[in-house]
Parts: sequence; structure tokens; C-alpha cells
Amino acid sequence: MSAVLQTFCETRLPFPGLAAWAGRGPDRNLVSQCVTNWLAPARVEQSLTRLVLAAESLQRQSIEPVRLCWMFEHLRIHLALRHDGTCLALFVENRPDLSPAVVEGVLEDFLRLG
Repeated sequence: MSAVLQTFCETRLPFPGLAAWAGRGPDRNLVSQCVTNWLAPARVEQSLTRLVLAAESLQRQSIEPVRLCWMFEHLRIHLALRHDGTCLALFVENRPDLSPAVVEGVLEDFLRLG
């Protein structure tokens, strides 16, 4: 993983309500961290890989996704994709007391990384 992505993850993650995160650098190496005990690192990384495949299938249809979100009963998965192949998935608890502004800020900052 790139040093820029590593530094970003170390400084911006975790935040309240984050259950796990996974990142992939342009070299396709994965890194992840589970904040809760109900998600396993292998599952989080596997989910990232499959979600990126879903995004790539959209690209084959001339749709260029930058951010995607899947909502489940207890969890939201936010995926941000950069043009250099770097991506970040945030697994956020689906709770009404969590502000979406924190997630939005982290994802926007990730997309603007130099």
C-alpha cells in the first residue's frame, strides 16, 4: 500500500461508528482493520475485493463510479474509488445517532489525496 494511503488511514481512522475499513493501493495490496469484534479482517478484505469488482462492472457499462454506498440492516458500506486504482471501503454502523458528515468528510479527503 502506498505511504500516502497508509498515513491517511493512520490519521483519519477510526472514527465513532466505524466498524471496519479496508483499503487497496494502486499495487492492489490490501490492508484492513476491524474496530468491532463482529467483523473479521478476511471478510472485510473479501468484501472490498467484491465491491471493487461490482464497481468495475459499472465501468464496462460506461458508468464511472467514484463513490458507492450499500445499506444493510446494521451496516452501511461506503466505497470510494480513485482514478489511480486506490480505493477505500468504510464499514459504518447503521445507527441514527451517527452524523453522515464525518463519513462524507473522510471520503472526500480520501478522494483528494495527493
